[in-house]
Amino acid sequence: MFGAAEKTKRTLAVLTLAIAGCRAPIQAVTPTPDIVSLNFVTTNSTTSILRTLAANYQRDNALVAIIEQSEHGLTVPQVLSSGDRDDVTYALTTYLYPDQQLWSAPIGQDGIAIISHPELRLEKLTASDLRAVFSGAVTRWSQISNQVGEIVVVSREEYSATRLAFQDLVMGSRRITFNARLAPSSQAMLDIIASTPGAIGFISFALVNEGVRLVPVAASADLPGQIPTLPTIFDETYPLRMPLLIVGPHAPTPGDGYYEFILWAQTEGQSLIAQQYAPLPTHP
Repeated sequence: MFGAAEKTKRTLAVLTLAIAGCRAPIQAVTPTPDIVSLNFVTTNSTTSILRTLAANYQRDNALVAIIEQSEHGLTVPQVLSSGDRDDVTYALTTYLYPDQQLWSAPIGQDGIAIISHPELRLEKLTASDLRAVFSGAVTRWSQISNQVGEIVVVSREEYSATRLAFQDLVMGSRRITFNARLAPSSQAMLDIIASTPGAIGFISFALVNEGVRLVPVAASADLPGQIPTLPTIFDETYPLRMPLLIVGPHAPTPGDGYYEFILWAQTEGQSLIAQQYAPLPTHP
């Protein structure tokens, strides 16, 4: 089984309940004629959805400008805790960074898609198969499938949010092989996988394109493989899921702009989020 999958599911549920618990006492915020600038850091996989939300968000007919900022090689916690980046207060990510004292709220759900070269036709891979492949314990496809050829592992860099989530959900205490080819961005991952026979890697489902093949994943050998889709992520039948999170050094407060934006993203903004990610779960 995927060791951290249930932990991620419970984390998402707890976070959703936590923010839902804040909704009851919310009162209408007095409109302000001023333009409110909200500054966000985005991870590689969340830039597109931030742009979509920013382009569609209005509060009380007042423009709220969300200033997109890239990480420039820094991790989200490093940027948020940097003393010379006081203008950046929140981030959009798919990983919670458990070692950091960061507040978080979910606004959707993503899946980690396992992708391969389009000519590689794998019936399904289990959790143990993925660990064997990405740790380098097996080096040829014939060792775990009816496919032939050398396995080419492709990984994101060590502090990529998607890699950190993949490490938690799939690898556990095992390390990704040092022989893995490193992709410095999601687009690089797609390009390497599409052009390298025998290649396999992982990426946010929201960024998958037609140049790669989705690999069915099964939580255990006795279960059928599932590919990530918005429905299978939403109904939790796809095992590799992770929350889409807004994180920051502290909880926002009513009237600061961030509070209203996050509440909007969890309610009215869900239809926009559902175009690229699965929306928040509807069950308690």
